[in-house]
Amino acid sequence: MADALLIMATHKQKFEILDGLRGIAAISVMLMHFLQDLPIPILQSAYLSVDVFFMLSGFILTYSYGEKLRQASWRREYLKRRVIRLYPMICIGLTIGFVSLVVMRVNASAAFSFGNLAAATGQNYFLVPYLGRFSVSGFVGATNRGLQAVDDPGVFPLNPPAWSLFFELFASVVLIAAVKVKERNLLRLAYACLGAFVAYGWLVGLDHDKVTVILNQGWAADNFFGGFFRVGYGFLLGVAIAKMHDAGLPARPHWFAAGLVRNDWMLFAVFLLVVLFPTSIKGIYALAVLLFVAPALVYRGAMLAPSGHAVARISAFLGWISYPLYCVHYPIGRLVFAYAPQGDIHVVRTAMLAACLSIVSAAFLAKFVEEPIRSYLGKRLFGNQPAATGSTVNVA
Repeated sequence: MADALLIMATHKQKFEILDGLRGIAAISVMLMHFLQDLPIPILQSAYLSVDVFFMLSGFILTYSYGEKLRQASWRREYLKRRVIRLYPMICIGLTIGFVSLVVMRVNASAAFSFGNLAAATGQNYFLVPYLGRFSVSGFVGATNRGLQAVDDPGVFPLNPPAWSLFFELFASVVLIAAVKVKERNLLRLAYACLGAFVAYGWLVGLDHDKVTVILNQGWAADNFFGGFFRVGYGFLLGVAIAKMHDAGLPARPHWFAAGLVRNDWMLFAVFLLVVLFPTSIKGIYALAVLLFVAPALVYRGAMLAPSGHAVARISAFLGWISYPLYCVHYPIGRLVFAYAPQGDIHVVRTAMLAACLSIVSAAFLAKFVEEPIRSYLGKRLFGNQPAATGSTVNVA
C-alpha cells in the first residue's frame, strides 16, 4: 500500500483501480475490527481482504521490481527499499499500540505482567511474533473496563494487524526467487500452498472442536504457521497474475468473475458483496472466494481504467491512505473505546468515531512523520533516488 498512483519502475503503468481496491479493503478490515462485538455479524468475511492484499502485493511488486531483481547486484538494494517502505509505519503503529495496552492495563481491561509486556514489545519491534499469551479485552471490554470477554490479540499484542506485515516481509524475500519462475509453475506452487492452507485450516478447526476449515490463519499462536501457506498462495498467485498480465495471457477459466466485471464500479461492488457475506459456511465460502473471485478481481482490476476523474482521484487517495490506516487503526480504536462515553452501548457510533479518527490520524502520520522518515532514510542510503517505488499492499 504505497504511493498513490503506483508508477511502475519499468512499465510506467498506473493501476488506479487496484489502488481503490486495496483502500476499500483496508477500510473493510478496520470496520470489521471495530464492529466485532456486535451481536449481528457485520463484515464477518472482511478477513479475506488480507488475502487480496497478498495477491495485490505479489502483482505490484513484480511490476515494480521484477526486471531489476534478475540482476543479482540489485537484490540487496531491493531488500533495503522494502524495509524502508514497511518499517517506519509499522513502528508508528506499534508505538501507539504500546500506549493503548498500558491504558487498558490501567483500566483493568487487560491483564499481563511487566515481563509479558517487555517480551512482547521487544519481539514485536523487531517484527518477531510473540507466541506467549496476553489477556486483553475486545473493544467493548475496553469501554467496560473489565475482562468479561477476553480477546486474543494474537502474535503482535501491541498491534494485532501487524501479523500480516511480518508475512509481507517474508514474501518480499520470496519474490527474489519467484520472479525467475514461469507463470504456469507459479500457479502450481500457489495451488500447492492453497492445498496445505486448507489442510492446516481443517486441523486448526479440529483443535477448536469444530468440523470446519478455518482459513483466517497466521494471526494467533495456534494458527501462526498456517500464515506461511496463506501468504504463499496469495503472493505467488499475484506474481503469476502480473506475469500473465504482462504477457497478455487470458484469465484462468475458473476466474470467470473477471469476465462479468465490466467497469470499476462493478469491481468495487463485487468486492463489497464478498466482505459483507455473513457466514463462512464451514470454510466453503472463503475457499470459493480465494479460488474463483479474489484472483479474478485482481486480474480484472489491472485491466480497468477509472470511469472518471473523480474515481481516479478517490482511488489515488484510498491507495495512499490504505497502508497507514491498516497500521494504526487498531490501537487508535482501542484508545477511542477506552475513553468514549457509553461506548459499550453505542457501539456503532463509537466505531464510526474511531474510524474517522483513524483515517485522520493515518493521513497526518503518513504525511508529517512516515514520509519524512522514509525520505531521510532514502537519501542516506540511495542518494537522490526515490526510496520507495511500488506498493506495500498488505497490508492488511
